[in-house]
Amino acid sequence: MREIQDLLQGAIDMHVHSWPDVSLAHPQHRTNDDVIRQCREAGMQGIVLKTHGWPAASLAHQLNSEHEDFNVYASATLNTMAGGPHPWVVETAIGMGCRMIWLPTISAKSDHDSHGFSVSMEKYIPRIHNLKDEDYYWLLDENGNLKDEIKECVALCRDYDIVLGTGHISAEESMAVGRFAAEIGYHKVCLTHPRSHCCCNTFEQIQAFAQMGHFVEFCALNVAPLHSSMTIADICRIIEEAGADHCYLSTDHFFDWTPSIPQQIYQVLGCLLEAGVDYEKLQTIMQNPHRLLD
Repeated sequence: MREIQDLLQGAIDMHVHSWPDVSLAHPQHRTNDDVIRQCREAGMQGIVLKTHGWPAASLAHQLNSEHEDFNVYASATLNTMAGGPHPWVVETAIGMGCRMIWLPTISAKSDHDSHGFSVSMEKYIPRIHNLKDEDYYWLLDENGNLKDEIKECVALCRDYDIVLGTGHISAEESMAVGRFAAEIGYHKVCLTHPRSHCCCNTFEQIQAFAQMGHFVEFCALNVAPLHSSMTIADICRIIEEAGADHCYLSTDHFFDWTPSIPQQIYQVLGCLLEAGVDYEKLQTIMQNPHRLLD
């Protein structure tokens, strides 16, 4: 449908895993160049390049130099491999040109406790199996408040106008991050795939997070087979309760078996339109990444 295709024009996917990410052994038939070419041919304008491992800054700079009229935004995920959730890591990433910071994913205690992504990565990083509970990051102190070091990370993102994604931390941690960010007047915080098993935010928490002035992500991957954690009806509910001004659509492109990024976005947009979401709301949702990044 032409109207759905129009929504892709100038779009930015804020959740795209580079290749390689965790390992060269992780199957992926598309190169980074293939991903960019497919996005450009569909009329998209950019992607946020994400890795679970080392920050993607150098790769993003290289890809930007090779692909004109397309923006590859660098990001860093505060996992152990990158140095962890510490202010000096955030400051270094920002200095290298990262436009988005992600709180821990495979190094998050929530991911570990829910037998999430970190478990599926054991075949690529076997020594993950040897990690102890205390080796994973929990961002709250004994009173349930954000640790001072995490507050400093959030404040750095505010000071440098950087987007912050909640990664794979728990719902409890995400809400604490959201509350502190609101207190310091920072609203470029994104609740990452909030209904996924490692995060497991309730609809009430998602709505409250948006009411703080922040953003809610829904990923095409989370309505796909195998990694499904929400339905189209769930997304419609989130849009209605959180407001289109506080939502955006990404893919979480990572697996070899998914369709291209434009095809994934097209399918979800088409389903939302068919389910009764106003076209104007979908336009807002697709423009929100520009508000966050530009």
